[in-house]
Amino acid sequence: MPDSTPQRSFRIFLGVGGGAACFKAVALASLMAAEGWDLRVAMTKAACAFVQPLSFTAVTRSHVILDATQVDPDAYPSHLRVAQYDAMILVPATANLLGRLAHGMADDAVTLAALCAPALKFFCPAMNDLMWANPMVRRNVGILEEHGWRRIGPEKGRLAEGYVGHGRMAEPEKILEQLRAALQSRP
Repeated sequence: MPDSTPQRSFRIFLGVGGGAACFKAVALASLMAAEGWDLRVAMTKAACAFVQPLSFTAVTRSHVILDATQVDPDAYPSHLRVAQYDAMILVPATANLLGRLAHGMADDAVTLAALCAPALKFFCPAMNDLMWANPMVRRNVGILEEHGWRRIGPEKGRLAEGYVGHGRMAEPEKILEQLRAALQSRP
């Protein structure tokens, strides 16, 4: 017998970094929308080179934030809306995005929003295994975790370069599962 308990609708701010795993960010957004969650998406310029903003608009039925100067119809800065959301998640969290954020460098809508993120915040690393193993990247990951960011992944698997290594972004279903568990465990 199906569970008839109504599911709580969550508000999620999705920051999309530029990397080969961007297609998984679209899949994750689609899964969250299917859950009935309210989504807001911000993309870096590099992310737009991999996936078109229209892909996110199609699955979220909401305009995508592409610029730090973008404002909502009420003239409020779009990226600052993140503070009104239940959680923020960065997918894919590239080495570049992690480094900029770990050092407070905010020069686009995604990193600016991340500096204003609610208490519940996640990042999903996705990069080449050599980058993932780099001590500077690992230090940046540690800085983010020390400041309350929760990491999901990466995993060992087939990388964009065509071989198996550790750095593959977690699958959207796994990310959704962990995000859902964290959101439901909140008071």
